[in-house]
Amino acid sequence: MTAADLLLVVMVIGLTAYALLGGADFGGGVWDLLARGRDARAQRKLISNAIGPVWEANHVWLVFIVVALFSGFPPAYGVVGSSLEVPLSAALVGIVLRGAAYVYRAYGAGAAGPDHWWGHVFAVSSTITPFALGVAGAALATGNMSPDDPFAPVRSSFGLVCGLFAVAATAFLAAVYLCKDAAASPATEHLVPDFRRRAVGGAVVCGILALILLPLFWDQAPVVAHRFADRSMLLVVLSAVGGIGSLVALARNQFVAARLAAGLAVAAMLWGWAVAQYPDLVVGQVTVDDAAAPSTNIHAMLYAVAGGLVLVLPPMIVLFRLFTRPEPVD
Repeated sequence: MTAADLLLVVMVIGLTAYALLGGADFGGGVWDLLARGRDARAQRKLISNAIGPVWEANHVWLVFIVVALFSGFPPAYGVVGSSLEVPLSAALVGIVLRGAAYVYRAYGAGAAGPDHWWGHVFAVSSTITPFALGVAGAALATGNMSPDDPFAPVRSSFGLVCGLFAVAATAFLAAVYLCKDAAASPATEHLVPDFRRRAVGGAVVCGILALILLPLFWDQAPVVAHRFADRSMLLVVLSAVGGIGSLVALARNQFVAARLAAGLAVAAMLWGWAVAQYPDLVVGQVTVDDAAAPSTNIHAMLYAVAGGLVLVLPPMIVLFRLFTRPEPVD
């Protein structure tokens, strides 16, 4: 394994962390948007309390991926930055609006509360961002991206369905995670059945979208599709087992096991895509070997990552332990 390959593995690990942590936050925003009925306010309050002060910390992983791409694979960074500005700009706008809306609705004596229109901005932005990132990921697999046609990724049926799949996957994760948060307090345990049903619904939608994606995948991303069939089927099975296992665990009120299984389901699918994408960073345009910076630079980047993790991980773990415990819902 070369230094460039090792950096790529580290980037996939960072992407996995972002999908499982930041993705669950985005999914919480999706359920905030779809909250209905007499328990809608309680659901929104639970989501807000579960996200808490850790929501911004999860973007550390996205920042790391961008810095690693820029430092380790500069030509690929140039292609991505000049060809995916439409979906990536949409994702960035969603992240910024989401953060601002969350602050205005949640903090200070004049907090607007989750039912104010700032809450709706937060919810809509939470849906836009994973959709846009899904579209961008699909463009990397198809190679259908060019500086001369910035809207090409959003005209791709494969890309649009990938965006919907990303939203559904984050919603599934959030619903599974929220079951445990709801069960943690007698004041919120009545919300467990609601989020259990949402988890089942999210899993079903993911399955339907996966079936829709199959023919589009083979038609619009044949290079990666062939590799996927050859290299990633075990990971697909692992993802399916994780998804089914999470639903079984939820039915048995085994919420920690459900979280782990749901994380495995999403992570295994992400890994399957990464394995099939290699050695291309952008199919038909940039490979790992073509884009890799000098080995000295990559070694320095790897040392910096190792040192950064030593400094960042312990306080992040403490932060999650302190602030991911939901407060009672009125």
